[in-house]
Amino acid sequence: MTPDLFTSDGHRDDAGRVTDGRVAESVRRMLSEDRTRELLGIQVDLAADGRARARMRVRPDMVNGHAVVHGGLVFALADTTFACAVNSFGPPVVTASAEIAFRRPGHLGDDLVAEAVTRSWQGRSVICEVTVRRGDVVIAEFGGRGVRLVAADGNPSAGSDPVPAGSSRRAGHEEYRVRPAGADTDTADGPAVPGHEPGR
Repeated sequence: MTPDLFTSDGHRDDAGRVTDGRVAESVRRMLSEDRTRELLGIQVDLAADGRARARMRVRPDMVNGHAVVHGGLVFALADTTFACAVNSFGPPVVTASAEIAFRRPGHLGDDLVAEAVTRSWQGRSVICEVTVRRGDVVIAEFGGRGVRLVAADGNPSAGSDPVPAGSSRRAGHEEYRVRPAGADTDTADGPAVPGHEPGR
C-alpha cells in the first residue's frame, strides 16, 4: 500500500522520512527500456516513495568547449532522477515542463549526484525538485512538473494513486497518451485528495 505522504492540499508532509535505498519495481521496469540513461552512464541508487538519487561521472565526451560539463547533460541527469522519483509511486508519469538553474560548473572526472524529492501531487499533476551536487557543492537546481499518463480510452493509467482515497484501475497492456493541456486537473475525475476543492 502506498504510504500517505501528502496532506489534504496535496503537499508533502514527511520531511523526516528517509528512503531505504530500494528501487521501486515500476522504476526498474522504466529503466530497463531507458537507452539514454545507459548511454550517459547514469546509475540509479534509490527510487522509492517519491524520492530518488542518481549519479553520473563526467567523461571526456561530456565536456564542452569551455572545459565544463555540457548543461544539457546535467539537465538529463536531473530529469532522469525526477522521472525515477515521480514514477516510484507506480502510475506512469512524464515530464510536462521543467526549468534548471546552473549554480557552478562541473568538470571532467566529476562525480555528479542528483537527489529528487516529490513535493506535491494534485489530480494528475506532480511537482518534484532535484538538486545536483559535486560533493557538497551545488551544481544545479531543477524544478519539474510531471503529468500522469492516461490510457487511450481516457481512463487513469495502471497502478495505485500516490494520494489517499485515489481510485485504482488495472490497465494491462494499454496504449498511453498525455491528456490535453488543462486536463490534468482534479476536474478530470473528481478530487484526488479528500477535502480538496478544484481550483484551490
